[in-house]
Amino acid sequence: MRQLLFRFTIFALFLLMASSANAVRLYLTEVAPFAFVVEGTSRYDGINIRIANELQKRTGIQLDVMVVPTPRHVVLFPADTEAYSISHRENFTDDDGLILAEVTQYPVVVVAKSGTAMASFDDVIAQSQDKGIGMLRRMTYGTFGQDERVKKVDISTLENGLRMLDVGRISGVVGSLPAILAAAEKIGGKHLVVSRLVITHGTHVLRVRPDFALSRNSRMLTAALATMRNDGTIARIMSDFLNDPKAGIPRNK
Repeated sequence: MRQLLFRFTIFALFLLMASSANAVRLYLTEVAPFAFVVEGTSRYDGINIRIANELQKRTGIQLDVMVVPTPRHVVLFPADTEAYSISHRENFTDDDGLILAEVTQYPVVVVAKSGTAMASFDDVIAQSQDKGIGMLRRMTYGTFGQDERVKKVDISTLENGLRMLDVGRISGVVGSLPAILAAAEKIGGKHLVVSRLVITHGTHVLRVRPDFALSRNSRMLTAALATMRNDGTIARIMSDFLNDPKAGIPRNK
């Protein structure tokens, strides 16, 4: 009996090791509401977390999900072998990873203090001339980052940018609408996102290291994402977080 139990244990360990060996990494950026730790737990939730879970369910591919800050994401993914990434299109070049599919599309907005006129892009330009528009490092938001008519100020996080806006150190903040809403909820700053203007639309894309663009895993993930877009799964996931920015996001005391 003991020998049978021993053999079963060894067999189970072998299956576990084989399963881990067959897993492929998927890098996600740790930023609400795309991927964040649920308050009071060690569990991650978010738009991209739920999309990753659905991809695993539909394809049977074991994804070793790595949720990391942007500075680590942009270093680790290009240095990996068979690895995938869901992040802003502009975070990587095709040399880092080829785009397999668009995952989500979202508005990019500039927010300013309540009561500020934000009816056109000319208002953004005029508003920026005072103390500048806060913009995350490495981000460009389409042509916005290169537009020399807009005075810009580097910010480390959207939360810090909104705090700077609140105390009058900058004139506005630019970012994706989901992330802006989540950041405002986190710091109790809903009043900071009332005046806003959509300036463009951004996308999160699924990339894979170039050598694996034609792999079976890549084909299955691409097909699953197409189905999820067509059957409304991705739209429903996005709606959950846009309609309820709290969605488990920890709020600063």
